[in-house]
Amino acid sequence: MFNGAQGFEEPKNKQEREEFKMKLRQLKNEMNNPCIKENDMVFKCLDKNNYQHDKCAAYFENYKSCKNFWGKVRAERRAQGILPHLPPPEEREKIRAAHVASKKAAGTNS
Repeated sequence: MFNGAQGFEEPKNKQEREEFKMKLRQLKNEMNNPCIKENDMVFKCLDKNNYQHDKCAAYFENYKSCKNFWGKVRAERRAQGILPHLPPPEEREKIRAAHVASKKAAGTNS
């Protein structure tokens, strides 16, 4: 199941397996990870390029930008007392579009 991944210990008992499965579900859950699409794109690129990280640098950068953006959104919402701190998936596109529009109005590309 794990293909001998370096630095990874296979779960030893049922409890560890269940905890591992729960963590995977949590990571793959769009509610908790707004960058799931970018994450999937990174792994598709790695699979396609025989896990040569340098060939997927643009995908890694895109994922990093996504995580940074939503981390800032989460921090701002927490500071303002808005719950949930991470907006639900149906609100995220509107928030992202507003951010892109504000950057275009300011004349920057980030």
